[in-house]
Amino acid sequence: MAAVEIQLPEGFATVAEYAAEIKHVYKQYAHLPNMHIVDFFVTGFWQTLPREWQEYFEASDFELSSLLSLASTGQLDQRAPESLHSYVRAMFHLRLNYHGSPPTDQIEKENHQQELWYFLDSMSPKKKIEVTELSQLVANVASESKCSLVVDVGAGQGYLSRVLAYSSTGLPVLAVDSSPKQQRGAESMQRRTIKRLQGPRAAANGFKWDSERAARLEHTVMHVSLDNASQLAEAAHATAPDARWMLCGLHACGDLSSAVLKAFAESDATAVVLVPCCYNHISETSQEGSVVGFPLSLGMHGTWLGQNALKTACQATSRWDASPEATLAAFRRNYFRSLLHFLMVAQNQIASDGVAPAVGKVTNTELQAALAEIPADAIAHSSADEQDFAVYVLAALTKLDHAWRPTAEQCIACYREHGGAGLRQIAAAWTLKSLAGPLIECMVVVDRALYLAEHCTAAGRVRAFALFDPVTSPRNVVLVAQRT
Repeated sequence: MAAVEIQLPEGFATVAEYAAEIKHVYKQYAHLPNMHIVDFFVTGFWQTLPREWQEYFEASDFELSSLLSLASTGQLDQRAPESLHSYVRAMFHLRLNYHGSPPTDQIEKENHQQELWYFLDSMSPKKKIEVTELSQLVANVASESKCSLVVDVGAGQGYLSRVLAYSSTGLPVLAVDSSPKQQRGAESMQRRTIKRLQGPRAAANGFKWDSERAARLEHTVMHVSLDNASQLAEAAHATAPDARWMLCGLHACGDLSSAVLKAFAESDATAVVLVPCCYNHISETSQEGSVVGFPLSLGMHGTWLGQNALKTACQATSRWDASPEATLAAFRRNYFRSLLHFLMVAQNQIASDGVAPAVGKVTNTELQAALAEIPADAIAHSSADEQDFAVYVLAALTKLDHAWRPTAEQCIACYREHGGAGLRQIAAAWTLKSLAGPLIECMVVVDRALYLAEHCTAAGRVRAFALFDPVTSPRNVVLVAQRT
């Protein structure tokens, strides 16, 4: 088994010791990340919190905006009860240190960025950074592991694949994606990139194109899952029978990341470099005998998170302070959605234990259309917030194509029943839930790192660290495993 290189929080000597502690702490607070915000009022979730927590957040002088700094930095004032301080301290202390990646030679990095002009102009600013950083890391790992083939899984439009194949890294790449449409798009962009690289500007900058470069990149459509991950090794061997090969992926979604790691563990792949994404699409429960995406390792065996908790792991609390208006608006949307569910249950439109319909985002256009349908005299004597809720209810039910339509008076009465206190409760509960997100992400990262280590010899190397800025790219953790 290989050693795992992760910068652990202060007080932990080994990854195994850290894993045991985060499992213990998670069990203690699991009810918070597993809260479903839509059911908040129906289940009476607020009343399940410690009374002293309720009183702290319900205090008349408590500012809703202070929740942003609580989520971003863990800042609580001295009036907060010690039990709440203890929860917040645990959520921040147990986070892995994802601030900073292994140093890269600055000249090498600048040269790489200049060269990538030919590839980056069609990408978003976020994607440009991600592809630049990850392509350099993959190239370094391929060089260290002496790999002559890279299998890029979940390649999508082929942004990373083209950089690896056509830049100075010059790595043969097999780009794998499950979507024929994505493959066609990638091949179209590939042709445009080749044309640019063959052009006069590239030649003037010393870029020499030859037919051998075009053959470095091959696309294939393949649906990869936990049950058939072995086909990645089969495809690699068919592409380059005698090559040392490696796997990579940029934001491979949910179980696809688990499948990539499984393909590495059960094959002769020399290395893997993976940036996972979409923890909410990781599978946990299944029929007996089938494979699940979490837990993968023996070290996290028996741990269960829950789908609501995995969704919580996708929260980007590091962004809250930077986007205060958007965060406060999100609190309000959660409040309206939870109130709508409460109203539907109260009016016998859905069972209290039934599945809440997925409304999704209600657009301004939909809200304007709903406002036009409500008689002006029905909301004339209500507050702006009460009116907004009545409009939201009509717009949401229209979006759901639901036959039932409550009166404006019913909507306003529902809002008044909970009032401003309800918004404060929702915002506080959502913040407490979101604080656990990074801890859940750490549990997934540690599980995957331990799984990789279990499938490498003592001579191997397994690492997990931050590759991107967490504000720009919240899913910024990269897993790297090298067998030799």
